Order: sequence, then C-alpha cells, then structure tokens
Amino acid sequence: MKYFKTIIFTITILWCSVNLTAQQKKLKDYKLLVTLENAPFDTLYLLDYTNNRDVRISGKKKNKFTWEITIPDSIVDNSENMMLKVRDYDPLTNATTNIRFITSQNDKITPIANMGVEDRVNYIYARYKEKTVFAGDIISTKINNKDTSIMGDIICEDFDLMLQNDHSDITIRAKDPYFSWFSNYYHEKRSYAEYLTFYKSLVQAYPDSRYLITGLANNLMNYKSVDDIKILYSLFSEKHKNTQWAKKIELFMSRKFENSSLSTLNQKGHEEVLQDQSKFNLIVFTASWCVPCLEEIPLLKEIHNDLGKKLIMTYISIDEQKNIPAFRKVIKQNDIPWRSLLAYEDNKKIKEKYFVKGIPHCILVYPDGEMENIEVRQPDKKARLYEIVSNTDLSL
Repeated sequence: MKYFKTIIFTITILWCSVNLTAQQKKLKDYKLLVTLENAPFDTLYLLDYTNNRDVRISGKKKNKFTWEITIPDSIVDNSENMMLKVRDYDPLTNATTNIRFITSQNDKITPIANMGVEDRVNYIYARYKEKTVFAGDIISTKINNKDTSIMGDIICEDFDLMLQNDHSDITIRAKDPYFSWFSNYYHEKRSYAEYLTFYKSLVQAYPDSRYLITGLANNLMNYKSVDDIKILYSLFSEKHKNTQWAKKIELFMSRKFENSSLSTLNQKGHEEVLQDQSKFNLIVFTASWCVPCLEEIPLLKEIHNDLGKKLIMTYISIDEQKNIPAFRKVIKQNDIPWRSLLAYEDNKKIKEKYFVKGIPHCILVYPDGEMENIEVRQPDKKARLYEIVSNTDLSL
C-alpha cells in the first residue's frame, strides 16, 4: 500500500510538472485579438515582413467580426514590421489587400499601416470605414520564392480605430506612426528641436514601448548628435533594455568601431577593415549601381590626395556577388588608388553593424577606435574632416 501511494504521488508530481511546463510554453505565445466591426471579408492574417522575412500567421475567427492571432515569441522577439492583410498578391487581379487603421486626432486624419504587440494579450478595436485603392503602385511580393517588386493595385480596407486609454502598441502608434523619422504624414514643417521635444514627451509617456525603442534603433542616423540619442534612450524603462534593439542603440552611442574581416576585391582571401589604427581611417560604403557613389569619386580622390599621409581610405562594396565584376570595372575605369573590400558574404549583417541605411555612407574612425558618421559631400562636413585630421598630432 505504501509502495502504491509512492507511485501515485510520483505520477501526480510528474503530471503537475508537465502541465506547468505546457502552461509556461503556452504563455510564451502572444495573443492578438482584432475586432473589425462590419468587415466585408471573412479571412484575416498577420504578415511579419521584417527584413523580407515574409512570415504569415492566419487569424482564427472567434465570432462574426473578431479574429484571434497567436504569435510565437520567437517572431515577436525579432519583429519590427507587422501588418494585417486580407489577401496576398493575386496575379489575376494584379492586386493585394491590406488593413489600414484611420485615426483622427487634433482634427487631423492619420493612417496606420503597421502594427505590433506589447503585452501577452493585445486588443485592436475598429469600425469599417471604406475601401481605398492605390492604383499602379509598387507591390512587394514573392514570386517563385523570390522577392519581387511589381506594379499593381494596393487595396486598403480602411477602419476607424477606436482608441483605448492604454499603453498598447496601436495606441502609441496612433500618437505618431513615424516615430524618429523627423517627418509626418502631412509633410508639415517642424524644426529638429520641435520633433526632438515631441519624441521625448512620447517616450516619457510610454517608457515601456517596444514600438518606440525599435523606432529609435532603426532611425539612429536621423539624429543630429549622439547626445540627443543618449537623452532619449535614458527615458526608456528597463523592459526592453536587453533586446537586440537596445544593444544596437548602445553600440551606436559607444561610438566604438568594431572591426570586421571581409573578402578582398579578388575574392581570394579576407582582410580586416582596419589594418593600421595609428592613423585615421575613412570607411566608404559604395556599390557599382549607386549613381551618387560614382559621382562622389572625384571628391574622394581629392580627400585621398590631401589627407593621405594621415588618413587611410577603404571602400566596402555592398554589391551582391553577381555584381562584383561590375564593381571591379568601376575600380579599374576610375583608377581607384585605395583598397576595396567586399561585403557580399553577409551584406545584411554588415549594413546593420555599421548602421548603413543608404549609400554612399562614410565612417571616420579615429586612432583611438572611436567613430562617427561623416557626410563628406556636405561642404561643412568635409571641412570638419580636414580640420580633425590636419590638426591631430599622430606622433603623440
């Protein structure tokens, strides 16, 4: 009898353990409950298109106008761009159908195309408004598992967003769908200082926001100084301070250049981006197809000739592998005297690591390893480069 009780006790403990593990695993999922009153369709799905990932999660219909979408934490932890869709690109109609939320604040109407999640359970309430068709627009889709851009119709099923007095992702987006862009839907003229003040007020009001911290991480180059970013970042809570976005912001604020080993121009070996740190290094991101990059060559040659004794210039091409012959042709035709490296083996990682959002993109690395982005095509920035390099005694 004692042996039988021991077995029962052991089985009970094991059952509780398995059940608790299942519950914990279940809690890792995020729930999105979307109520779209008077929706003229029956299907809804979530598209996570972060870095062209193209992950689709179908919504489960709970009642006539409510869908429940279960999002794995692995998706949320790496997601920056999500949207709700009715149907994917249809080659027969040459159209795709998206959900768009409309909010009216301060007598201004603002559309919200993207959304995200903040808490384990998230709610969106909206009422059908109208259908808006953007004819002959650019549609990004996959054809034969390849990313493709085509011209077609983007159909938006527009819904009036019924805002709740909460800290949800959609509520914060309604305050500003363009956080850290330093622009707005109406292209109203505002000064940098006005935008900065507004952004500070948003973070102070919503310090836990995943949307705001990802917005900051992905638009660091829009800020005029690292100090502005530091002030804004300090206003966030600790909730997302251990995420990839926070680490990206912290790396940018540290101003320290992290060296990388990239393929040489002949693709027969690899070299460190920085080979001699006793001098200044000007790292220039470029590509064979980039017209502004080609137009910049005479300016770079001038800088190379003037500052070459104290400054080492290095090209990093972000060309895809198939375009490397074209890049080599650019180097040869323009008689480029400085070293060139290739990032084709992991373009995405390199661009993220060095905050490259557009090219040409220049990074000045100081002898002590600190770095700053410097736009040499701007006369004042070019003058600053000359002043820094010319007035620094490298013998110390």
